[in-house]
Amino acid sequence: MRRRVIRFVPRAALAAAGGSVLAFLVVPVLTVIPMSFSSSMTFELIPTAPGLSQYQRFFASPEWMVALGRSVQVALGAMLVATVLGTLAALGLRRLATRTRRLLEAALIAPRIVTSIVFAVAAYYVFAAAGLVGTVGGLILAHSVLAFPFVVVFVGSALYGVDPALEEASLSLGAGPVTTFARVTFPQIRLAVFGSALFAFNVSFDEVVVTLFISGVRTKTLPVKVWDAIFYEITPILPAISTVIILASLVVLTPLLLVRRKA
Repeated sequence: MRRRVIRFVPRAALAAAGGSVLAFLVVPVLTVIPMSFSSSMTFELIPTAPGLSQYQRFFASPEWMVALGRSVQVALGAMLVATVLGTLAALGLRRLATRTRRLLEAALIAPRIVTSIVFAVAAYYVFAAAGLVGTVGGLILAHSVLAFPFVVVFVGSALYGVDPALEEASLSLGAGPVTTFARVTFPQIRLAVFGSALFAFNVSFDEVVVTLFISGVRTKTLPVKVWDAIFYEITPILPAISTVIILASLVVLTPLLLVRRKA
């Protein structure tokens, strides 16, 4: 009995500490959800007159809808570019020697290691010289760079579980590299590719810091427009928009969790 108590106390303390940290991180974010159902023109944590008026204002606003559509457009483009290039990079890294592979992996994931503001300044300098600042194409390229490392890591991890002998057998039987990838390699890593694509979409959809530098005035995404609204026009519609962003992230990441569980 005494041993059970001795074992239980550290576990309980660890669980309490973990729960406290989780609550500290999550509770402030979740408070915007009840605030979004307030019909008042002021922020109310507990709405005195619950309703959907803020959501109606959001979806009825052409300005906000343009920003939402642009966010989805940029996220889809970044997802496609990052997934294709990241998968190809992971396939290439797999065929390199260990030392060379490690060096290239470190270089490829550098955009996520470097501080966001440093990457944003560097991206602005390069994109301004190329005339890409303030364009949707520039946003897609910048977000693709940010999402690319996740695809390399996820797909690369899945490739470690692929038996090279299967690919060699396919090649020896006359199949080309493209056919071998489509019929042998991809079916074994498709869950990782699908999951990394969803993660890339979420990374792009939520990005703020880099987008502030690249978006310009006429190509603002939804998170950037929310950022501007916090500084220039405090409005009760913001909790509703924040809730929409939270729900969008959950909708995207839930299939990713299911994919990981299935894998």
